[in-house]
Amino acid sequence: MKIDKPIQPPLIVREQPAYIQQAYIREFLRVEEATHDVLYAQREANKLFHQLLERITNEYRTQMGVSIIAHICEMSALEIVPPEILSKIKKIDPHPFFAVYDVGGEGISVGTMNNRKERKIWSFAAIKELAKKLRESSAGIIIGHNALNEDTKKKYGQIIHAFTKSIKSSLHAIAVAHIFNNDLIDKIKTKELDVCSIEGDVVLAREHPQANWFIKSIDKIQNLALGSSSITSPGFVGAGILATIQELSQNKES
Repeated sequence: MKIDKPIQPPLIVREQPAYIQQAYIREFLRVEEATHDVLYAQREANKLFHQLLERITNEYRTQMGVSIIAHICEMSALEIVPPEILSKIKKIDPHPFFAVYDVGGEGISVGTMNNRKERKIWSFAAIKELAKKLRESSAGIIIGHNALNEDTKKKYGQIIHAFTKSIKSSLHAIAVAHIFNNDLIDKIKTKELDVCSIEGDVVLAREHPQANWFIKSIDKIQNLALGSSSITSPGFVGAGILATIQELSQNKES
């Protein structure tokens, strides 16, 4: 039995946030395509759903009090770039250009581990830690990914701030990049480069060999790799540019 794409979320996840519904459907379609067994695909999707629900719900109980920030297009430049950071940047770049990125949110990411594509569960706490590491990292802005265990690509900018924001009922890590290369600025403005993926080291764990990996902790974030959605898909579904800020005006291009 072939399931047409897209499919509607089943009853078991219909009341859940959109990112859980999407994770369930992607897992169902992945397993059904590989095995042609609808019942097995449903069992695997149910298993992933319960793993997500248990882990994320438990963390919500202990991680209360996160602030919800207004929609980014309504924010002023000074709300996105802290004054002390802004002052330092203006000393070396009087008319800076900033790009604001949704780096990733709660749910599933897909990336390479030991030369294999692996799925990883990012919980509420993991996304908070991702934002913290981005904020502390001064990660470089590159085009495309480095080869495994290398960091040789040219840096066109730098992450200068990061924070968390609620988007469609899930917590997301938002990064602000100072771009200091004019060619890259043009490609961002024209949306030629509209998606992003992180490069860094994370500690993964799982409860047993058949379970999904989850992010236990984040060691460091080295780079934010930019790409084009017409060519590549980011590790996090929907990861990409949210807004640009030119010369610290309140004019933003979403």
